[in-house]
Amino acid sequence: MKLKLNRRQIVIGAVVLLVAVAALFASRSDQAEGPGVADDAATRACTDFAGGYGDAKNKTARLSLADRVMESSVETGNDAIRDRAAEMGRSANETDRVWKTSGDALINACEDAGWRQP
Repeated sequence: MKLKLNRRQIVIGAVVLLVAVAALFASRSDQAEGPGVADDAATRACTDFAGGYGDAKNKTARLSLADRVMESSVETGNDAIRDRAAEMGRSANETDRVWKTSGDALINACEDAGWRQP
């Protein structure tokens, strides 16, 4: 049995295939942009940060806290929390305003992922 397709059928098949591929990429893109979930490593990083933030009043304490949070966040599958934790780590040696801004961004990423402060 020989399958014979005309030009119209081939064009329709190609369009359907392109739409399916575009839909697949669009759904993956939506997932990557979301807040993700607070897996164990993300929860540990968020809890460590929230627990130590109030005591991190100088650069040495900030750097120590950043090291602890970064150690946990490296293992998370949550890109937003990992990125905000890295940003917070970079800002630990900066001004109070920069530190607070990056800390707030990390807490927001944590809360967006479903983590709640204990």
